[in-house]
Amino acid sequence: MMNVYQRREILRGLGLGVAATLAFSSRLVNQNVHAQTQRSNNEVEKIGYQRFSELDLLRFRGELEKRIGEQGWSVEWVFFQSGPPMLEALNAGSLDFGGVGETPPIFAQAAGTQFYYLASTPRGALTQDIVVPKDSPIQTVADLKGKKVALQKGSSAHYLLIAVLQEQNIPIDEVEIVSLSPADARSAFEQRNVDAWSIWDPFLAVIEGTNTVRNLKQGRERRAFFLASQTFVRQFPEVVKTILQEAKVNEVWGQQNTRQIAEIFAKDLKIDPAILEIANQRRNWGLLPINEVVVAAQQEVADIFYQLKIIPKAIDIKEVTVPIQEYSQLIPS
Repeated sequence: MMNVYQRREILRGLGLGVAATLAFSSRLVNQNVHAQTQRSNNEVEKIGYQRFSELDLLRFRGELEKRIGEQGWSVEWVFFQSGPPMLEALNAGSLDFGGVGETPPIFAQAAGTQFYYLASTPRGALTQDIVVPKDSPIQTVADLKGKKVALQKGSSAHYLLIAVLQEQNIPIDEVEIVSLSPADARSAFEQRNVDAWSIWDPFLAVIEGTNTVRNLKQGRERRAFFLASQTFVRQFPEVVKTILQEAKVNEVWGQQNTRQIAEIFAKDLKIDPAILEIANQRRNWGLLPINEVVVAAQQEVADIFYQLKIIPKAIDIKEVTVPIQEYSQLIPS
């Protein structure tokens, strides 16, 4: 468990760039005083989360509500089964902040959603994979040609399939992609309506736990991101700063309490704690700034989706990261 002294030290480290951020905050606030006054009549921060994610843990622990309450705000947590619908809600103005994998922001930016990348969290290669039934004749990626693969379009699972197909020089149109939510994809997979399933944890760990699947072992190191609407960041930078600070504390706590996290979510998700502990141990914890390496990696993913004509236009990742560079000082590298 994290004691008060440890928590204080983490927050002290986060304060290294506070002066610069406060200056940035003043500039942003002055840009839209009228809009801020309108929003202050309903000071509720709407945060989107997915199950068994960092934000889900932050929601469960309740520490953010305490700190944000001191600023006159409350938090409304909104559940999403995957990233794409979360970004749709952000675009519609019904969400302020959220956490998703590397692919949904690319589709959202191409669709004109106004958001900023705030921070990244690492993901281990084993947190995603393509699975087939244990008795399936599919043994390699090449065997996916002519087969149906279930996945959530616009998700990290979508990019995983594209990446492995490109590595094997297999045209994407030689595989039939069946776009389904994780819950529907599992149903279709178990009923043999699709031949394979590209999926991430904890859904991956759960289906592995049934001992009915075989992994193609195609996972890749990846990132997840914290995002916020541009309007919210400009109007309420101090609230954003508080969320990032608590998210950093949460990441440190997560590194130290993998078994406890599994037990916390097992009851909520009705999943064996042992399965969740496996999923938790193979993820990487940590909150990192959006730097040039991260931007370049995201740009590569975006360019691939555009080249394949999966997104309607070319996008520049820097357009949704440049104003946030000063915020990165809040997150020690």
